[in-house]
Amino acid sequence: MVSGTMKSQPFKERVVLITGASSGIGRAAARAYAAAGANIVLAARRLERLEDAAREVESLGVRALSVRCDVTRSEDVERLMRETQAAFGGLDVLVNNAGQGLYGPLASISEEQLRQVFELNVFALWRVTRAALPLLRGRRGAQVVNVSSVLGHRGLPLLGGYCASKAAVNAMTESLRTELATEGIRVLLVSPGFTESEFREHRLNAEGWAQEAVPLKAMSSEEVAASMVRASVRGRRDTILTLPGRVMVLANRFVPGLFDRVAHRMANPVKKDA
Repeated sequence: MVSGTMKSQPFKERVVLITGASSGIGRAAARAYAAAGANIVLAARRLERLEDAAREVESLGVRALSVRCDVTRSEDVERLMRETQAAFGGLDVLVNNAGQGLYGPLASISEEQLRQVFELNVFALWRVTRAALPLLRGRRGAQVVNVSSVLGHRGLPLLGGYCASKAAVNAMTESLRTELATEGIRVLLVSPGFTESEFREHRLNAEGWAQEAVPLKAMSSEEVAASMVRASVRGRRDTILTLPGRVMVLANRFVPGLFDRVAHRMANPVKKDA
């Protein structure tokens, strides 16, 4: 079993790079891969918190490299890869975790907000992956792990912009998986459900709209990270987390009309101005 206290170390001496590693799922994933024996490259914008996360990783007996990086900036991403190459000589696993939420009706979100979310959730994922491929090529068992969401498999009201960005991640993952298959690089998709983290605090909201409560029981970041590492150890191509998440995906596939009505009640809209 893969956990923060796992005894086996399937990633011993491997190198794992995680974006969005200063908090939430990314920080928990850094600890989980470190517990599995990996050396960790942590990338995020908040340097002080990033260095705290690096110290947590090093306390588990592995090496850590923290790199302040805005993944929406090409020059930052290029520097991230140079520093990774200089420190470790290559890369075994890339975890594309950095992302941002967006809440509100599609008619109320601004074009600027939608572009901002796509820039981080989609374009940055493409940018980091493309830059990392030279470091991944030739490494036995190399992987790209893309963190999506159950909402990438089904659009929900008031979350359409975010859902669209994660649906794009899902499609890009499928394409990349087949493109890299002959090179021995596996591409995995991990789709968490609602997760307890700072994600909601940094989410963009359409003017006048807010979501006061998470409609379903939330997972912890540590639970998501443990499931991610298990999927990575097993090379599992698609992992949809939580029973409600899996039920939602199946219901949408087989009874979409019925799920439309359920989805309307799940959204729990609260308008600030009400």
